Amino acid sequence: MSATEARPLRADAQRNRERLLDAAVRAFAQEGPDVTLDAIAKDAGVGIGTLYRHFPTREALFEAVYRHEVDQLSALAEQQRAGEAPVDALRRWRSPSRARRNSTPMHSTG
Repeated sequence: MSATEARPLRADAQRNRERLLDAAVRAFAQEGPDVTLDAIAKDAGVGIGTLYRHFPTREALFEAVYRHEVDQLSALAEQQRAGEAPVDALRRWRSPSRARRNSTPMHSTG
């Protein structure tokens, strides 16, 4: 494997990455783009080092959240093409996003 090829994540690392993405979606929706990365890590139940291992910069985290949301929307678009009514696909996409964003309240950092 060359240095430019990414190795697949271990199962625990993949779970941590998903938890960080979900926490970041909630944090950005509730607190805005200036929420602290410490608050996101705490909400995800991981240390700040784990956050930086997955997302070395705030911009990398923003990009990953954006890509994650677009990927979910794309997957739902494909399902819709397979026969689901457009309004049902939109409701299904919006519902989990709202639930993720509004489920776990952000912990205060101060």
